[in-house]
Amino acid sequence: MIATAQTLLVGRLRALPWLRLASIGTAVALVAAAGVFAVQYRQARVELRQQRAELAAAEADLVTLEDDLGRAHDDTAQAEANGALVSANVEHAVAVRARIEEEARNGMTLAAAADAARIETDAARKEVDASAAETQACFEGVARAVRANRAGQGGTAVDALQDSSGACTRTLAYATGARFPYDFADPYVLRAGGAYYGYSTNAGAGDIQVIRSTDLVNWHLVGNALGALPAWANSNATWAPSVLEWGGHYVAFYTVRDRASGRQCISRAVASSPAGPFHDLSQGPLVCQLVDGGSIDPSPFVDGGRAFLLWKSEGQGLRPAILWSQELTADGLGLRGPARSLLRADQAFERGVIEGPTMLRSGNAYFLIYAAAGWSSRDYATAYAVCDGPAGPCRKPDGNRLLRSGVRLAGPGGAEVFRDGDGNPWVAFHAYSEPNVGYPSSRYLHVAPLALTNGRPTIDAPT
Repeated sequence: MIATAQTLLVGRLRALPWLRLASIGTAVALVAAAGVFAVQYRQARVELRQQRAELAAAEADLVTLEDDLGRAHDDTAQAEANGALVSANVEHAVAVRARIEEEARNGMTLAAAADAARIETDAARKEVDASAAETQACFEGVARAVRANRAGQGGTAVDALQDSSGACTRTLAYATGARFPYDFADPYVLRAGGAYYGYSTNAGAGDIQVIRSTDLVNWHLVGNALGALPAWANSNATWAPSVLEWGGHYVAFYTVRDRASGRQCISRAVASSPAGPFHDLSQGPLVCQLVDGGSIDPSPFVDGGRAFLLWKSEGQGLRPAILWSQELTADGLGLRGPARSLLRADQAFERGVIEGPTMLRSGNAYFLIYAAAGWSSRDYATAYAVCDGPAGPCRKPDGNRLLRSGVRLAGPGGAEVFRDGDGNPWVAFHAYSEPNVGYPSSRYLHVAPLALTNGRPTIDAPT
């Protein structure tokens, strides 16, 4: 069809009179070329339509892909949200499990504690029952001793106290930690012959009560260490004894009331055994500072080859109470050289009272331990000073209290230093047992280790 059209076109061009023959040839060539171009044009249009169709299909595919991508993105977001929810649920489950496990452990702990408490309760019940029986036995023994004392039967009273001392000791130790069940004020402990002997102010067992122990825990009543009072002294007023092993014998220093002056003064008695009997053959007091209100609380201190006696002058009027020191003679029965004042009351907690001196040496350091405030009150306490030697001078450091009233014990004082079989320092002291504080309640014996911590003495005695 294209060839026919070309033939017709050429024929018409030749029929034109004004068209030259050369131009006709050119025109024919142009027509031929135009036919080719037309063919190519139609092919290009076909190809363009195909490409447009393909592009439309591609665009449709792209839209579909975008739709798929959007859905995938939505699915991913949902999946992430679901993952976060799952993660949160997992964390919650883990936390719940941990809490359940903790509660289970707590439950097991509580169950174990309940079992332990039940066991302790059963044991405590048995202990209380046993303690009640011990307490009853103690009270009955003390009652027998009181009746014997009232009848003037000293030996029978001591026997009754000895018979019941075990029950009383266990009863008191259960309640307070005290070492001896009866009143044992102003205690002094001496180690002699592989045993420990304790001495105290007069009470049910006599003028100077003496007890004995081999372990500082279990103490047994021996009786009255003082054979008889000297003629110049009043009876039933002996206080704060102490005993020195010196010069081949034992010397007991004690406070007793001078009949002539009515003042308390210091005397001494001698024995061949630490248990006594001690015999006082003196014609008058060893120390009696009448112008200072009298002298009390004697305590010996040995420093190398020299022995010293510490004590307190009571004080009266404008004359204050003072702690003193003086060297003893070679036999321990007298004093030599001048008396030296060591300390006086000048701190608020002392309430104007210091007494009961005792001394500890550690290396080249000397410590004076003393009691302060009223002896029949909860204010009574134990404190210390630092000294240059047994004759002083002495100084009170800041924070110098060692013992004071606590939950169970009140008025811990009357401390005396002694050493055990290994040479370690200890203190013996007395204290009331709460709530029975003040005279005529009993002051019970306590013993505790004494140590130096950062250059300061410390007493391991919970109160």
